[in-house]
Amino acid sequence: MPFPSARPRSSTRSLAPDCGAFPGLRIGQDLLRGDRLLLALAAVLSLASAAASLAVPWLAMGVMHALTRHQPVTHPAAGMSVAVLGAAGLQALSGWLLAGVGERAVLRLRRLAMGHLLRLPLRAVRDEGTGSLTARVTSDAALLRLLIETGLVHLPVALIATAATLTAMVVIDPYLTMVAVGAFGLTGACIAPMTTRIKHLAAAQQRALGQLGQSLTSHLVALVTVKACRYESEAARKLGHAADAVRSACLPASRLQCLIGPVVSLGQQIAVLAVALTAGQQIAQGQLSLAAFSGFFLYLLHLTSPLTVVAVGIGHLQAGRTARGRFHHLLTRPAEAELDTTATPVLPLPHPDAHAVTFRRVTFRLPQGHPVLHHASFHVPTSGLTALVGSSGTGKSTVLTLINRLAQAEHGEIRILGRSVSNWPLGDLRRRVTYVDQQSTLIEGSIRENLQLGLSEPPSDADLLNALETVGLRQTVLRLPQGLDTPLGRVHDLSGGQRQRLAVARAMLTDSDILLLDEPNSHLDSISERLVTRAVDYLAASRCVIVASHRLPTIRKARHIILLTEDGTAVSGSHEHLLARYSHYRELTTGHAIEAGSPLRTPPVDSPHTSTRGPIGD
Repeated sequence: MPFPSARPRSSTRSLAPDCGAFPGLRIGQDLLRGDRLLLALAAVLSLASAAASLAVPWLAMGVMHALTRHQPVTHPAAGMSVAVLGAAGLQALSGWLLAGVGERAVLRLRRLAMGHLLRLPLRAVRDEGTGSLTARVTSDAALLRLLIETGLVHLPVALIATAATLTAMVVIDPYLTMVAVGAFGLTGACIAPMTTRIKHLAAAQQRALGQLGQSLTSHLVALVTVKACRYESEAARKLGHAADAVRSACLPASRLQCLIGPVVSLGQQIAVLAVALTAGQQIAQGQLSLAAFSGFFLYLLHLTSPLTVVAVGIGHLQAGRTARGRFHHLLTRPAEAELDTTATPVLPLPHPDAHAVTFRRVTFRLPQGHPVLHHASFHVPTSGLTALVGSSGTGKSTVLTLINRLAQAEHGEIRILGRSVSNWPLGDLRRRVTYVDQQSTLIEGSIRENLQLGLSEPPSDADLLNALETVGLRQTVLRLPQGLDTPLGRVHDLSGGQRQRLAVARAMLTDSDILLLDEPNSHLDSISERLVTRAVDYLAASRCVIVASHRLPTIRKARHIILLTEDGTAVSGSHEHLLARYSHYRELTTGHAIEAGSPLRTPPVDSPHTSTRGPIGD
């Protein structure tokens, strides 16, 4: 069976994209980049539409004046028609431009947010929750469009139109204007507390939507377990409670939004009645002409539209500001340290006698939990197979994540290839260290994409098929509808054991110095296990391979074994040495592991193959 040839080591710098500290959410610089002129044009067109609308009542006065004097109405009527059509056309063009600007801004926001959250530390992502982050990228981003359109165009234009309408009304009759403003003032007094309340409700809405998204995502990810355990009804009940929480959060705000229009309309009716009664007296006394009254009345009716936009727009503005705050919180969370480091060169290949990995008195604890590792010390050679063993929960997976800097140690020092892990540029570190997690996670993409992850140059089909042949997947892949280009994750997927073998094949295609494999044989049959074991042996011949495993064949083949104890320390040596010295190791390797929490005998301090709580030499 052919093994894939080792890929040439690249001297290029980290492939990770640059990502400096992101200074929160800047709407002008980040979301409207390249579209500010179009946004300004949309605002100008909206203002022009408002001006044309304001001209209609004034021209209507001219029509009425001509009619009362039995004069031709052709010119004022034509002007009125042009103004009406112009206002509609300009408003449509403005809306068309604004829609494009808004959607591009949302696209930029989503790209910024998704790019940033993928670079957050694992702990930060788990703290936020995947469902909540998904809701933020989807629903919150749509609210930011309201903030842009309403805050930058609709609301300012509506305020200007309101002021211009009131000015025209004052020119026609100041007294009637005071009557109308007084009526609408009562409406404003009612709407002000409503918009303030909407501001507070918007945050609760988004939190509830995020929790619903998180709950739904977690149940869909565990759908096989849900079905196998006949948990559908209980899961639906829990999701129903989350949906009810969304309803409880959204209903008050929705009701308040629905009340704004009727309240403004009520104010208009009161203003119309008050103006009609007052104007009737003025007309009877000859103080107001019929033409002036018709113009004033049309302006009064026109005033309702910008006032409604202002009232509703303030509510949209509050919701958009809440969404902006949530995005600001996400985007200002620090990404993984040194992701943007580019000046530090890639280190040369380590000396054959150097250690690939060194732990010196390393302590790591889970959030608000007891230490998983406590002053653990050991070292790993630069080539050969190293087995990481221990009872469940003693930190085998934790050690692998600390080496690849997916997690940060609380105390102690970790050195990778002779260099402190904190001083490695993150992209360079992860190019030199390949990690295959316990779930052998694949991305939703083609088999080719999954095999090429992290490679500086795409390998040839022959290299890909050789890697698949090594783990016994070549014929399986060739039988799929599109071969290497068959998408995984939906209609077509692999079994758990096949996913593990594909992940090992991916690791074989890298040029990494260190390979970390977390339980690579856990889902394999005996034939597949022999294939993977053979591939691991091939890799270990020239590289450092660290395998977290409970399998005795893997442990026996290991050149170096690290035993993680129940108290968080580590001891190391050969299989024979540990078997002779430690009862806990004997129980682990014979399938009779003691219960978690049972004490492990303290190793003698003069043992030449052990690591104690104290520091070790290089």
